[in-house]
Amino acid sequence: MYRRISVHLDHGFDCPRRTRVALALAKRHQAELVGIYASSAPPQYYYGESVLLSRTLSVIRDLQTQNRSSVQNAFLEAAAALDVPATVRAADGTPSACVALIGRTSDLVVVSQENRDDVEAAHEVEFVEQTLLSAGRPVLVVPSSGEFPVIGERVLYCWDGSREAARALADAAPLLRTASHLVVLTMDEGAASRKEASVPFEDLSTYCIAQGMPAPDHVRRDIKGVGVGSTILNAAADHSADLIVMGAYGHSKLREWAMGGATASILQSMTVPIMFSH
Repeated sequence: MYRRISVHLDHGFDCPRRTRVALALAKRHQAELVGIYASSAPPQYYYGESVLLSRTLSVIRDLQTQNRSSVQNAFLEAAAALDVPATVRAADGTPSACVALIGRTSDLVVVSQENRDDVEAAHEVEFVEQTLLSAGRPVLVVPSSGEFPVIGERVLYCWDGSREAARALADAAPLLRTASHLVVLTMDEGAASRKEASVPFEDLSTYCIAQGMPAPDHVRRDIKGVGVGSTILNAAADHSADLIVMGAYGHSKLREWAMGGATASILQSMTVPIMFSH
């Protein structure tokens, strides 16, 4: 079971949604919940010795301190109402750096899908992607619309035989052991997909059963003309999945993220929570 779960806290209107998800998971696993306050910091530089700008920055910091108290109190009150032990932590740096740093001592990190309409949220270029690739922990991304009272009953797991996919299965094990239905999705990607043949599905199936997970159903889809991201989301809808588990692939080059073909598109179009592992 997960023993400590972290959730990103900021001033955005998506914050209560992901907090409810994190609280439900913490309650289910009898886990401690850590709220990581990571909001957009005011600029730490200014041109010349501008007294006006200095005063403006001071006002911004004061407002952020007041808003932080409001966010923190709401989080702690919600946790107390469900009898979930909770604390709030914060650190200096960008939002993704704060969440990644503090989240490394948790079993799972909960964040929200980017929502451009959420103007009060922590704004940072590719916050979710940077958190995924630097936290070193599994990251559960909650869609920016919808409510998700049940997560992990019907799970779609994406398997291609890779290191990231294997890591994702292990990271999701505490949830998968309590699932009622598990579907393993493999995709026909031509030559690339043949790497998966070196690990027979039967081996994966017996491993899942040995770990106390449901005996998985195997579904294979052809991605031609559809794309990896759409194939995964379509399969999730077809099998009424309330959670997708998959590996995240990526690297940074001139602040452009190459996310293995699937991760970036899914982050834009996701309809159910997704647990990523990198």
